[in-house]
Amino acid sequence: MIRPDSRISRTTPLLDARERRGRMQNGFTLVELMLAMTISLVLLLLIGTVFVSSRQAFRVQEDGARIQESGRFALEILGRSIKQAGFADIPFIGDKMAFSGTAINGTNGAGGAADTLTVQYDGIIGSRDCEGTVVIAAGTIIQNHFNLDAANAELQCAGTIAVTPPAPGPSSSGQVLLNNVEDLQVLYGIDTTGDQSANQYVAVPANWDQVVTARICILIRSEKMGVVAAGYYLGCNSTAVAVPADRRLRQAFSATYNLRNRVNTIP
Repeated sequence: MIRPDSRISRTTPLLDARERRGRMQNGFTLVELMLAMTISLVLLLLIGTVFVSSRQAFRVQEDGARIQESGRFALEILGRSIKQAGFADIPFIGDKMAFSGTAINGTNGAGGAADTLTVQYDGIIGSRDCEGTVVIAAGTIIQNHFNLDAANAELQCAGTIAVTPPAPGPSSSGQVLLNNVEDLQVLYGIDTTGDQSANQYVAVPANWDQVVTARICILIRSEKMGVVAAGYYLGCNSTAVAVPADRRLRQAFSATYNLRNRVNTIP
């Protein structure tokens, strides 16, 4: 009978365990490592692209919302003054029958520059001009003069309360109403037929007493730069304008308002 070699039976399991441990300790090959790094870089690139695109879209939406808010505010302030233009505080006893001042007036900016707008109406004790000054005496006129400071992109209003307000000069300025305003254009609807309806719009009326409506256009820009890519936007003159190097978001707002104190058939 052949006896089994006890040395072989003891060493064989040890050799098998060493081989298994050797196989388990094998690392990645160079090809596998380079492939993993490439996939990781591609994933990081995709994630970064999505993040940048989302961030840019958020910036455009945020600045667009702010521009919408500014545009509504500007039209509300201008429209309110235009609707009040020519208001006459006619007493129950007295000989006053109509407004004695100049209801509406303005200047046309040369070479595409911004226009100015001036409106007047009778002040009632307790009412305010566009700068917040309170009327404390009867028989006075409120004058609101709107102009644009192009250098600082500011919409300003100079308020005056007087029996006979002085005509605003070319450099008249007042309280800043709104920032980031680049243009203000005004067209006046005149009634040459006497039916209280505008039959044509002009930049400078020959007879200001014929003005029954005013069409306002105001151009607002975003506070932040680098929001939009190179391209075009629609300005107040309804033509495409190239986006400047600052790449701000820009939008024009337009509305037409009746001079209610000259038109009694239209609210």
